[in-house]
Amino acid sequence: MSSRRWSTLTKIIVISTLAILAIVLLVTFREMIPPTVVAFLLAFILSYPVNWIQRTTGWARGTAVTVIYIILLALVALMPALLIPRSAELFLSLQAALEDLVTSLQTASAGPLLVLGNYRLSLDTVLQEAGNVLQNVLILATTNPMSIARGVTAGVLTVVYVLVLNFWLLKDLHKLQRLIYEQIPADYQEDVRRLAQSLGEVWHAFLRGQLVLGLVVGLMTWIALAIVGMPNAGGLALLAGVMEFLPTIGPGISGTIGTAVALFSGSTWMPVGNITFALVVMAIYIVITQIESVYLIPRLVGGRVQLHPAVTFVGIINGAMVFGVLGVLLATPTIASARILLSYVYRKLLDLEPFEPIQPLQPGVRIPGLIAGRKIEAVIFDLDGTLAPLDWRACHWAAQHLTWLDRLVPPVRRSYLARRAMILLEGFINFLINQLRHLNLQQDLARLSPLLDSLRGYPPAADLRPFPGVAETLAQLATHYRLVLVSTRSRQEIEQFLNQGDLDPNLFQLVIGREDVRNLLPHSEALLAAAQHLQLEPDQILVVSDTDINLRSARAAQMATAGVLCGLGEAQDLAEADLVLSSLLELTEWL
Repeated sequence: MSSRRWSTLTKIIVISTLAILAIVLLVTFREMIPPTVVAFLLAFILSYPVNWIQRTTGWARGTAVTVIYIILLALVALMPALLIPRSAELFLSLQAALEDLVTSLQTASAGPLLVLGNYRLSLDTVLQEAGNVLQNVLILATTNPMSIARGVTAGVLTVVYVLVLNFWLLKDLHKLQRLIYEQIPADYQEDVRRLAQSLGEVWHAFLRGQLVLGLVVGLMTWIALAIVGMPNAGGLALLAGVMEFLPTIGPGISGTIGTAVALFSGSTWMPVGNITFALVVMAIYIVITQIESVYLIPRLVGGRVQLHPAVTFVGIINGAMVFGVLGVLLATPTIASARILLSYVYRKLLDLEPFEPIQPLQPGVRIPGLIAGRKIEAVIFDLDGTLAPLDWRACHWAAQHLTWLDRLVPPVRRSYLARRAMILLEGFINFLINQLRHLNLQQDLARLSPLLDSLRGYPPAADLRPFPGVAETLAQLATHYRLVLVSTRSRQEIEQFLNQGDLDPNLFQLVIGREDVRNLLPHSEALLAAAQHLQLEPDQILVVSDTDINLRSARAAQMATAGVLCGLGEAQDLAEADLVLSSLLELTEWL
């Protein structure tokens, strides 16, 4: 008996109740919103090194995340000795420069800034009031030790919360993304994919771009100011780099402060007056700003994040008033993201196409199927275990020999353990082959190849044949998709496989063998080289393999993945793949 469907009124009541409950939860736990945002941002940033480790080594994502955390803890432990002294020197230099500037301004303020009748406002009055406010804050902090204890406790708990949440986000965010995609109706999956891609471009461009932009601008400022003899050039360069996280207004703030410092301090070696030196420093800031606007921002940040200066200014001010420092830093990408979402809603309300149509990259290519929210244009195949059967002699040997272990480890169990060992050894064997190639030890490699191939389940090239039905499947897929074959075997062995299997070499638009790349799988060099050759984005490519070690590299490169159970990997090994197929023949049902 089927479940009774909800009426429209029931759906409205349930949705309203859930919305009210969500608002109540947000209000109740509003203090946890900033650390949660920080955890997501940290996961977003740390995903770069985690993905790089996966692409390079093929390690499990949890292992890669653990390595990153160990490195971060080591850096935190070494920071007092390596970074803090120099950073403290720069901050003290900047502080000294600003204090000298304030002193100079106080000395230079001979008259009032504003006169309204009997009321006279001077800079001295403003600075005195600021000092009174600071003094009151210090008195409040020192006279309430319990508030300090609560603050320290809350701070420790917040740090623990951010680190733990960030760890699980880094490790399992791709699973959450796939789960969300699976819950979306098929008619809207493409819209969600395009929206997520656009939003990801905004945040990637902003976080990566602003960080690199701050480093580049800070370095340029440091060099230029040091050349002209600017006192405290390092501190002012640090200020310029930090101010890059305030788009539009940040460079103006750092330039104004630097020019004012130059006006009152003068150059350490240039034989010019302070006014002339201030004009020189102002020109330096203007030139750096122009280089930043014309060259750096378009390449490092891109056009998707750029907003009108007035919109940026209003967003930063409102973000500062509502969310403090976090609101200041994230105002620009948040507004840019809201612009994308509102544009989508607006165009849907007017029955317009919300996205620009995607032009096919070659005539006759049909609109491909969606896999994990990705539109597939090309398929990359592994060879052994995916297109051709493996050599199971190592498993048979483990089952038939070592009979003295029968009582402890039955033959079937020994065969299974040998299979697990082959899975674990595949990455190491490929790494070893790679190092022998780099050291030009070709003779040693040729001598060890039979043993290494046996340990990773590779049959001799003379015995390499495709699975039944693979030729027909590849021919069918080749009419709609661009196919690529990537293997750690030599090109000679690959060509021998194609000839022995009566496979048309023209089925594959690209064949990548051992000689074509510096680093073998599971390193992602071959996968990214294929994407570049095909002129496709990584998320338009599906990678098919029998082991998760290769699929991890594909996932780290933002490619869709499909695992086949006809090789080394079992269902539990390939659980993180977007598709798990019993054989390659099932792929046509999805594509």
